[in-house]
Amino acid sequence: MLLKLENVNYTYMPGTPFETAALKNANLEVEQGEYLAVIGETGSGKSTLVQHLNGLLRPTTGRVLLEGRDVTEKGELAALRRRVGLLFQFPEHQLFEETVYADVAFGPKNLGLTEEEVKERVEKALTLVGLDSREIARRSPFSLSGGQMRRVAMAGVLAMEPDVIILDEPAAGLDPRGKGEIFDQVDKLHTQHGLTVVLVSHSMEDVASRAGRLVVLADGEIKTSGTPAEVFADALTLENMGLALPQMAILMHRLRQAGKDVPTDIFTVPAAKEAILAMLGGNRK
Repeated sequence: MLLKLENVNYTYMPGTPFETAALKNANLEVEQGEYLAVIGETGSGKSTLVQHLNGLLRPTTGRVLLEGRDVTEKGELAALRRRVGLLFQFPEHQLFEETVYADVAFGPKNLGLTEEEVKERVEKALTLVGLDSREIARRSPFSLSGGQMRRVAMAGVLAMEPDVIILDEPAAGLDPRGKGEIFDQVDKLHTQHGLTVVLVSHSMEDVASRAGRLVVLADGEIKTSGTPAEVFADALTLENMGLALPQMAILMHRLRQAGKDVPTDIFTVPAAKEAILAMLGGNRK
């Protein structure tokens, strides 16, 4: 296993009147090559959890392991941060250089690479997020669309060549087109390049058709985990945590309640369409 949290607790501002237990006895394993989604309401502890996975936060108690090694040991924290990239929510707010090239090159330059090596990494990273280096490298990042700016920020993380990329609400605030562009690129990074993806989201729609495994947080605790089918099967538990099923899952549940012979482990429009056509006994399009 690639990453592991063992009995991790994290307290914000300990010993003050504002002390808050943000994570409580969190245990989590992340396998190489998987697509994991961390879901929960705002304030459930999602961001706190994933910031432990790349060492931005260190546990109050408990351990974070990278391939079995405790990251608090000498030299291990730096290795963790090189191998696990984190894209914050609204990452375009962190763009600061005059050109796209300079922004994406910032991290690799700090690794002590040669100019040619940096150039190769920048061009590769921009290609990975669907941007043409020849067209965009010398432009100001602030002249781009919201979706493009976010992809530039993602390229800055990918230029460090991590094994894992963590995305904290990567589509927040984007219009449908920008949202689609971001998720298309993330999906390609996983399916075509084998990158391990950890996606943080409060949207069931975003994770239903993408993630192979879901981890559900509430009040700083991991309440349940499993495949989308396993997690969405317990609609009442999700509802009690303030989470709703994907719209297509709700539709299929209601059809089943109405006596229709349809599966209830369906979360996407294409799958729902096929199931309804099968129920009707036709092959209409």
